[in-house]
Amino acid sequence: MTNRTSPASEKAWAAIENEKRRDRFIRKVSITAWTVTCIIALLFAVVTGVGVAEMLKGALAGNLPWITVIGSAYPLFAILLMLSVLIATLSTVGIFLRLRTASLAEIQLRLAALEDMLASRPDVKTE
Repeated sequence: MTNRTSPASEKAWAAIENEKRRDRFIRKVSITAWTVTCIIALLFAVVTGVGVAEMLKGALAGNLPWITVIGSAYPLFAILLMLSVLIATLSTVGIFLRLRTASLAEIQLRLAALEDMLASRPDVKTE
């Protein structure tokens, strides 16, 4: 018994494979970008930490007010807040897009299977 595939089914599978290749590329770009982002954030945290440590020494000696220590740490807090909002937003958008793409591909495959079923069915003549 041979498996017959219709052109519509072949097109659907080709489109799915194309989407999978695109997904793999986007995933690689995303991993690279997040790695670079984390490295930069870590470096920024170290640089900010050095500055806060210096301010802390001055505050402990009584030469600076404590609000100066908090103020020197504020840029790090602001960057981490913006980064977490960005991650939350992008992951939410990604979830919705993947759900929609997956359901559209499933609909396309079901339609191709239905077309195959109808094409392989012998014509029924009524008298």
